Amino acid sequence: MFLVYSLSQDIIGESKGLRQAIEGCRKAAKENDPVMFQGEVSTGKLLLAGFLHKESERSHQPLLIVDCIKDEDMIREILAPGFDINQLCPYEGGSIYFREVASLSLEEQNLLYRALERIEKKKFRIFLSSSQNIHLMRLEKAFDPDLYDYVSQWEISIPPLRLRKEDILPLVHHYIRVFNLELRKSIQGLTPQAEEVLLSYRWPGNVEELKQIINRAMHVANESHISQRHLSDNLGISKEDGFGHGVMPLERMEEILLRSALERYGFTLEGKKRAARALNISLATLYNKLKRYNLNP
Repeated sequence: MFLVYSLSQDIIGESKGLRQAIEGCRKAAKENDPVMFQGEVSTGKLLLAGFLHKESERSHQPLLIVDCIKDEDMIREILAPGFDINQLCPYEGGSIYFREVASLSLEEQNLLYRALERIEKKKFRIFLSSSQNIHLMRLEKAFDPDLYDYVSQWEISIPPLRLRKEDILPLVHHYIRVFNLELRKSIQGLTPQAEEVLLSYRWPGNVEELKQIINRAMHVANESHISQRHLSDNLGISKEDGFGHGVMPLERMEEILLRSALERYGFTLEGKKRAARALNISLATLYNKLKRYNLNP
């Protein structure tokens, strides 16, 4: 069963990098070529794909999502030679988004390329995303050349949150409004010190990490404003070293790096092998750390 994306979400931010990505979506919306969205995990690639779809003439049709990491059964079915393309008939004329295509093996990438040729015959617009740089992967012969040529027609990149400082506070105020409704609170904003903390932090988990930090802070805050003491434990910032330096315990950093590697390469056996190589540890050590931090899906 295909997952249909909700187009009701807003894009929040004011940075130059985000504005350029939005303008790229507007231009691409006038065409029908495949679009590749590139950027770190949780930077907003799917959100931009939804915006592009909404701006296009296909907006009255659904945007389907296939997660190449999590939807193993679905992607296996699509890559199979006997895939029944008629399953897509109810959504004909819409768009379909393949998330994290670089997590697939070279063989799977080539099978996907061939499947996409068939899917396009049902008048679908193809979107793909990768949190890995596919240009570097191509040079390293880790990305299928046929799929590379196919996805390189339109590329939209979104910078990580640490390079979009102007987007941090608008996103914070957006999530405060959202969680005020959910938690029945009336938090009005941040103290100046809390703003400094958030603006100086590196945000390895990007927008999703920011959302979770604000959520946790609002659960414990009973005052009118979120202060630095509501953020310190959630961010893992050392009070002794000062908030502005963004220092965190080594265990917290290790957990963030593990999570990032697995989100990039996937939770399959092959993905874990690649993650272990990227982290310069053995596969056995990786499994021990996954158990320690409870990171298995």
